[in-house]
Amino acid sequence: MLRLLRYLRPHWRGLTGVLVTMGLSTAVGLLEPWPIKLFVDNVVGNKHWPGWLKDVLGVLPGGDGRRGLLLWLAIVLVLLFLLGTAIGMLNSLLTTTVSQRMTYRLGGDLFRHLQRLSPLYHYRRAVGDTIARVTGDPSCVSILVVDGIIPLLHALITIVAMFAIIFALQPTLALMGLAVAPFLIISMRVFGAPMKRRSRAQRDYEGDMMTVVERTLSAIPVVQSFTREDVEHRRFVETAEATVGAYRRSIVMGMWFKLAIGVATTLGTGAVLYVGGGYVLDGKMTAGDVIVFLAYLGALYEPLHSVTYTSSTLQYAAAQADRVMEIMETDPDPDDAPDAVDVEVRGQVRYRHVSFAYEPGRPVLSDVSLEANPGEVVAIVGPTGAGKTTLVNMLVRFFDPQSGRITIDGRDLREIKLKSLRSQVAMVLQDPYIFPMTAAENIAYGRPGASREEIEAAAKAANAHEYIEQLPDGYDAVIGERGGTLSGGEKQRMSIARAFLKDAPILILDEPTSALDALTESMLMEALERLMRGRVTFIIAHRLSTIRAAHRIAVIDHGRIVERGTHAELLAAGGLYAGLYRRQMEFADHDAVEIVEDDVAEALAVEGPA
Repeated sequence: MLRLLRYLRPHWRGLTGVLVTMGLSTAVGLLEPWPIKLFVDNVVGNKHWPGWLKDVLGVLPGGDGRRGLLLWLAIVLVLLFLLGTAIGMLNSLLTTTVSQRMTYRLGGDLFRHLQRLSPLYHYRRAVGDTIARVTGDPSCVSILVVDGIIPLLHALITIVAMFAIIFALQPTLALMGLAVAPFLIISMRVFGAPMKRRSRAQRDYEGDMMTVVERTLSAIPVVQSFTREDVEHRRFVETAEATVGAYRRSIVMGMWFKLAIGVATTLGTGAVLYVGGGYVLDGKMTAGDVIVFLAYLGALYEPLHSVTYTSSTLQYAAAQADRVMEIMETDPDPDDAPDAVDVEVRGQVRYRHVSFAYEPGRPVLSDVSLEANPGEVVAIVGPTGAGKTTLVNMLVRFFDPQSGRITIDGRDLREIKLKSLRSQVAMVLQDPYIFPMTAAENIAYGRPGASREEIEAAAKAANAHEYIEQLPDGYDAVIGERGGTLSGGEKQRMSIARAFLKDAPILILDEPTSALDALTESMLMEALERLMRGRVTFIIAHRLSTIRAAHRIAVIDHGRIVERGTHAELLAAGGLYAGLYRRQMEFADHDAVEIVEDDVAEALAVEGPA
């Protein structure tokens, strides 16, 4: 948690204002018991008036006699209340401003760090819990500073001031009142660790609950089509019940802690009341002295409570800080090497004896070597799970090979800055990831500064201009979440337009047409052919009919390239590629025959036999 203190530095002015207003509030608090003492001793009682009191009342209008003193005591009480309230309001405003800025600054840093972590890291984590960590747990820095350090400093100053006053009033009673301090320290030690564990469990369950919501809403078509609404609701209720249980355990532990603190300070107050009352009966103190002493003792115990309760607060903040630092301490992998440089690439790509495994002992790629030159289209095919996507993902360094190397223009990818590398690679994926922004903003996602003319030119090249123009607001139409208001082909054409506008020398097409019908696919292939011209293109395809014109085809099976060559060469070889192609053609012919038969049957049913 101490490492979070660096977030204090940009806000030192606001924190200074918080400390000043706290000091003024303490000063007002020190004055508040005195009107009551003067009322008891000098208005109701017959205690001799000190000289300073006579001098002050002498210059105030209507300050003669007891009634004048009573009037001004009432006025002072009101003024002290108004002054204390004004200072408290200013303190609250400053505190809220500083705390929220620190919280969102930490949340922003956490969000930025998360975006630097590899997709592999995110695949292994629940998105809902990650969202909870970004949006909720950064408040730990606010709790640490605003509810921890600052109140602790304020409490320590107040304790010293209050103890000095009550010690001056009656040393014996002051020492008796402070005798509870060791019991408070023991309570903090006993309850501290259990409170942190329960607070951490509470935050983890809250993250689980958000995960249930996020997963269900992200898959709402599947949930509805399989009528699993009740099951998902039950899952949410069960998680919510577990969260409530964690809250209860955390609150119960906090209640026991507060009970221990309350018992200790109440015993101290009772002891002071008993001994102080005896002093009044013996004539050693006045009733007003005891009232002031008890008021200051209460004011002393309040910051003592604050110090001890700060322990409870800091345990909750520590649980949040654990969840934040678990992410912040995760090193980006891959990351820029110290000597990495910005490079403008031409596009000659080479894989040299590349091997990779997500888990030890389970290789995904083994000793893969591959080459592509500017203007060439290299197709990568093979059975599902063969390692095709992993191969191209390493080209943008979503992860690095565990052995071997990948070079562009002869330079190892690890010698190029990530931002420079990725800015020169365009990707068109099977899932095009359309954002809930306007059509123009989606196309310009990789080039936010592009002009409307450039955006429209890219859309025309991708065969997307016509349908975008027909949207209610054209290029300014806001697209639904994940492109929900577009068809599959429309989303994919928008994704291709995005790649056109980026105009990168290296292009990756990861099964861009596998989920589309034949008519839509032919329209997309026309746009893709324009996009591939003059670039290094890697295309992953399950439909082998779409890659006949590739300059080179690499066939991957079980993480190894088992065949390579042109479409004609691989068919002639009669290997795995030829078998896959023949099987697809058989299915295509079978589907075509079924379509014709269905059309004939439908015609006979309508018109009757000729």
